[in-house]
Amino acid sequence: MEKRYIQLYSLKDETAKDFVGALKRVAEIGYTGVEFASGNYGGLAASELKVILADLGLEPLSSHIMSEFAPAHLEYAQELGLRYIIDPMNGLKDYDAALAFAETLNNVGKECKNAGISFGYHNHRHEFLPSPDGTLMDTLLKNTNPDDVCFQLDVGWATCGGCDVPAFLAKYAGRFKMIHVKECAVVAGPEPFPDFASFPRDAEGNMIIPPDVLKKFEEQNKWNVPAGTGIINWNTVRDAAVAQGAEAFIIEREFDYAGDIFKCVAEDCSFLKTL
Repeated sequence: MEKRYIQLYSLKDETAKDFVGALKRVAEIGYTGVEFASGNYGGLAASELKVILADLGLEPLSSHIMSEFAPAHLEYAQELGLRYIIDPMNGLKDYDAALAFAETLNNVGKECKNAGISFGYHNHRHEFLPSPDGTLMDTLLKNTNPDDVCFQLDVGWATCGGCDVPAFLAKYAGRFKMIHVKECAVVAGPEPFPDFASFPRDAEGNMIIPPDVLKKFEEQNKWNVPAGTGIINWNTVRDAAVAQGAEAFIIEREFDYAGDIFKCVAEDCSFLKTL
C-alpha cells in the first residue's frame, strides 16, 4: 500500500512523553498519515501541528473522539484538515442501547457533515453480541443514515468477535470508509462490555480496575499479534474492503510484543507495505 496510516493510540505512552518526537519516528518508519487518539494533539495549536505534519510528510486523516465531545472539536479538525472524526467506542449493552446510540450517531454525524467532516464509529468485540437484527453492529448499521454516518471496521476485534469480515463488508457495501489493520490470534466470540461504572474509585475519584479484570485485559491484549502472523486472511479482507469503498487502512496496535513499541509498529508498517 502506498498510503499507510497509524492510530496514535498505538503509541500512547510515547506521545505522552514526546508528542512531536513520536510523530517524527512514525514518519521515519514509513507511515504516510496519522489518526489521532482521544482528541490528543500534543497541546499544539492546529496551525502549528499542521505545519509539523506537512514537514514530516504525514497526512492528518482522522481523530478518535467520543460522540458527545465531537462537536467541540470541529473547529480544530477543520483547521488541521482532518477528513474524519470517529467515535472510538460505546459500551452498548443491548438492542435498546444500540438503537439509542444510533440516533446519537445520526445527530452528531449531521453536525459534522455540516462542518465538512465525515463522522463514524469504530467497533470492538461487544458490538457482535446478538440482537434482533443479527448483532448489535447490524443494528447500528441499519439504523444510521449512510449520508451522515460511516464506519471504521476494526478487523482484529471483529474477527475475534466471530465476524466473517469479508462477508460483513459485502453485506454493508459502502458503509466502511476506513479499516483498522489489527491482527488477531483467536476467535473468542463477543463478550459484554465491562461495566466501568461499577468499578471502585480512589479518594480522588479515579477508577480502580480490579486485579482480575486488569489481568483479563492484559491477556486479551496478547491476542494482538504481529500483523500478518495471526488468523486473518488479509488479502481477502483487503479486496473486500476496497471493493466496497474503503479509503484508508490504519495500523492500530494494542500489545507491545517486542518490548519496544516502535519496533512493533515498524514491523506492522512493513506488513502494510506488502498488503
